[in-house]
Amino acid sequence: MPLFDYRIAGPDGSISNGSAESSDADSLARRLQAEGNTPLNIQPSRRSHDGSRPSLLAGLQSQRVTRQDLDFITLELATLLRAGLPLARALDTLKRLSAREPVAELIDGLANDIRGGAALSDALDKRPALFDRFYRNMVRAGEAAGALDLTLERLADFRRRSRALRETLISALIYPIILVVLAFAALTVMLTVVVPRFTALFADAGRELPLLTQLVVNAGDFVQHWWWLLLALGAAAVYAIRRQWQQDAGRQRIEAWLLAAPVLGKLLRGIEAARFTRTLGTLLHSGVTLLTAMDIAKEVIGNTLIGQGIAGVARRIRQGEGLATPLAEAAVLPAITTQLLKVGEETGRLEFMLEELADIHEQEVQTTLKRLLALAEPIIILLIAVFITVIILAIVMAVIESNNLVF
Repeated sequence: MPLFDYRIAGPDGSISNGSAESSDADSLARRLQAEGNTPLNIQPSRRSHDGSRPSLLAGLQSQRVTRQDLDFITLELATLLRAGLPLARALDTLKRLSAREPVAELIDGLANDIRGGAALSDALDKRPALFDRFYRNMVRAGEAAGALDLTLERLADFRRRSRALRETLISALIYPIILVVLAFAALTVMLTVVVPRFTALFADAGRELPLLTQLVVNAGDFVQHWWWLLLALGAAAVYAIRRQWQQDAGRQRIEAWLLAAPVLGKLLRGIEAARFTRTLGTLLHSGVTLLTAMDIAKEVIGNTLIGQGIAGVARRIRQGEGLATPLAEAAVLPAITTQLLKVGEETGRLEFMLEELADIHEQEVQTTLKRLLALAEPIIILLIAVFITVIILAIVMAVIESNNLVF
């Protein structure tokens, strides 16, 4: 079981430190409380079971606050506030529940700022590297409306949905990447190991190899002797693409090409539409004004061309126009977005329509990903089969030619 270091206050008020094995920090806290102690801090031990120090990577990972930590803080703080605890006491309780020192230090800093008279949003403003503008404005709106617990619940739900969408994208790409890597590995082994061994057997036959066999052999020789050139060309291509991506004009060309791609373009627009509508809807639902919400929501757009279109819409809103018409004329998001937003504006339920649209777009993204994978997987497998078939056919032709010489 994992080893934890703890700091406790005993029944007589004395402070002591110790270490103990437990399945998790909560179980250890309950055990210490049952013994009459008050846990002050519990964290994974910096020593392993044999007393050795952990690896450098583990040490680095334990010294930073992760996305999962922020999700934990948001959800648990919302739960404690809903239970009726004052903010400072809720943060103290949250600190005791934390199993990692960086998280406990962060919560302790927030609690100290609250005790000093600062609002939670002001405390978050001091830590922009951890809490982005969207998070801070959501909390500020919740404080202004007197519904911080509900706002934090919406924030937790927003982060959960964003994480689910991100994990869906990553999971969808894993299998095709594995297929491509295995394909390159199989072709490399066939060309550099299998083919040369067979052709060496027929080299003394006194007759030229068939054309297909010779082409395959030449390809294998090229890979064997010039593999470094292939790696250099690949690295040069990656460098050129990165240089283009870092330049505004080059990035816009690449993004325009991606958006124009038949299936990929629809997928990218759906992802950006899901981010935009989810962010804007959550902000409006929490009481943030439309102008402020648009300024924040446009920052979550990853595509430069779509971001420029959204920025243009924000400028027209400042001039007194609505949201749906400028967004429709910008034509950067799917048509269903602007159509339903127009209905939301007419019925006075814009924030609810935005959240419904976010659900629709996230579902469409998952459906499009499934279709894209359903199309990509057989294509990759078919290409692998074609290349291997050509190699095997070249070997078989050489065998047949050799048999003809014998007879």
